Amino acid sequence: MPRDKDEKNFSSIKEEITITDPAAVPIIFHQKKEEILKLLIKNDMTIIDLKHRTSMNPGTIKRHILDLLEYNLIFISKEQLSEFGVVMKFYRAVAKRVKFKLEWP
Repeated sequence: MPRDKDEKNFSSIKEEITITDPAAVPIIFHQKKEEILKLLIKNDMTIIDLKHRTSMNPGTIKRHILDLLEYNLIFISKEQLSEFGVVMKFYRAVAKRVKFKLEWP
């Protein structure tokens, strides 16, 4: 289920979450989103960190990040000012493992 705009961030990474929304299936099994999610399971990372690890364009990474945020697969773990005064957002996976429990139709 897409996340509420007013929903607060998670405080720490969980061992496992269960996905029940069929709309999340193409999100998590998209090759590039899966690559980003696997990196965010291990570490907090910015879009620039992800750019260096994946060689993807930052705009493309941002689009994937927004999808992963919408389905509560990642969260903003912290924000920090860069040396240039730019707010840098760090992202992290909400869980180490994702399980699916789906019924269709």
